[in-house]
Amino acid sequence: SLAVLATVGAAVSTAQTPQPSTPRPQRIVIVNIAKVLRDYDKANFQGAEITKKRQAYADQINAYREALAAVQAEYNAAKLPEDKKKLQEKALGIQRKVEDIDRDAAQELTKLSNDTILRVYQEIKGVIADIATTNNLDMVLCYPAASKAEDEASPQVAQLMLQTPALIPFYHKQMDVTEVVVKTLNARYPSPKPPVIIPTGGGEKPRPMGMGTPAPIPGMR
Repeated sequence: SLAVLATVGAAVSTAQTPQPSTPRPQRIVIVNIAKVLRDYDKANFQGAEITKKRQAYADQINAYREALAAVQAEYNAAKLPEDKKKLQEKALGIQRKVEDIDRDAAQELTKLSNDTILRVYQEIKGVIADIATTNNLDMVLCYPAASKAEDEASPQVAQLMLQTPALIPFYHKQMDVTEVVVKTLNARYPSPKPPVIIPTGGGEKPRPMGMGTPAPIPGMR
């Protein structure tokens, strides 16, 4: 009887003691950050706008430099000292304008570039965080790699992939969620210039994406 009671008591004690649950597998995905930057329409549009502004400043400077060269030619051909003095003063005025434009360009372009880089970083970081929350992910790792398949044979990409600070996913299976990040970014932060949509046939009109709601990752729900 005592043995039976001891056995029953042990069973009751075991039932009342919470048993440790088996931890779920960690959910880790990877993102090709180079491809995200290449396919993020708004970031590309803003980068193109900065390039246009940089070219506009360069055109102004080149025009003044051509004028300066013309004044220099006149100075070399001038015979009278007073003419040379006037041309020298004119050249000095043009040179000061070039310096002013160059200084203004450096300030504006530096600020535009810094603001754009910071904004793009924050937008990408926010979208990845939302995708991770929506899909119950534990970690999202970004890695630099070829943004196009044909770049895989590039020595520059090979050197980039072999650098120690970089994550090197030589093989992965259904872990890369780069396309989900790109689609969510373009939907949440649309480019001022809409991308060209090529009809795929069938008479069905393309439908716009939602307001940047993170899409579920296949196989992660």
